[in-house]
Amino acid sequence: MDGDRLSGGKLMRRKTLLKKLDKMLDEAIAGTFEVQSYEESQLSKIEAKTARFLELSQLKREQIDNEQARVRSLISDISHQTKTPISNITLYSQLLAEQNLTVEQSHLASQILSSAAKLDFLIQALVKTSRLESGIIKIEALPGNIFDLVNAAVSECESLAADKIINLNFPENQPPLTALFDPKWCGEALFNIIENAVKYTPDGGSVSVSVTEYEMFVRIDVADTGRGIREEDLPKVFTRFWRAAESADSQGVGIGLYLARQIITACGGYIKVSSDFGKGAIFSVFLTKV
Repeated sequence: MDGDRLSGGKLMRRKTLLKKLDKMLDEAIAGTFEVQSYEESQLSKIEAKTARFLELSQLKREQIDNEQARVRSLISDISHQTKTPISNITLYSQLLAEQNLTVEQSHLASQILSSAAKLDFLIQALVKTSRLESGIIKIEALPGNIFDLVNAAVSECESLAADKIINLNFPENQPPLTALFDPKWCGEALFNIIENAVKYTPDGGSVSVSVTEYEMFVRIDVADTGRGIREEDLPKVFTRFWRAAESADSQGVGIGLYLARQIITACGGYIKVSSDFGKGAIFSVFLTKV
């Protein structure tokens, strides 16, 4: 009998301890945790350690927030301070190109203009990336016609494709298909993907865009006949500023696909890539179907 009562007492104390621990965790999650005075020395130790852990976590969070704020401020300052010099370089390069220059001088003026455009694009991409990562830019996924989204992105890339004599294919006049996406930002993400495919496809090649409907989601495929991506490089494709060694002679800063993934993820979708090196690549965007 005494043994049973002892076991019952231990069980009761254990239940009480678990209830208190459960309450401590609830308060920690809610941000209302405060150290209390208990008789149980073990519980007091847990309380003290929990309070210390939350304190250190809060300090770490504040340090990260402060660092992100400094980075955002720095990027904003850089964008502001370089706007006028870049505009001047662009203007003077255009004026210079209109002069009676030799072939070599014309080439140099063209290189200056191209570099200024590349620098301007890089700075604007950095600003967008910073704002996306910090939550300043709000992406809201709303029901919309997926074909309107794709048609708009394809249309923006038609001029670049025509310059390279690339056949840009996308079936028109398809029935409405509704999915969740942010029209502005998902449009930019899709444009980045299609532009990237056109950019890295040799002259005379083709880029095909297609939409496939599934029960729960919609898949947008962008397939090209470019050089493709090596298998060991596939995990790096969506990394910020990454570019394949074979792309050194092509324009770009390696941030378009990174931005595309950030945007698609914020809309509740995801993006993946597959490739047979030497035969092209396929970028697939998945969005929730409505």
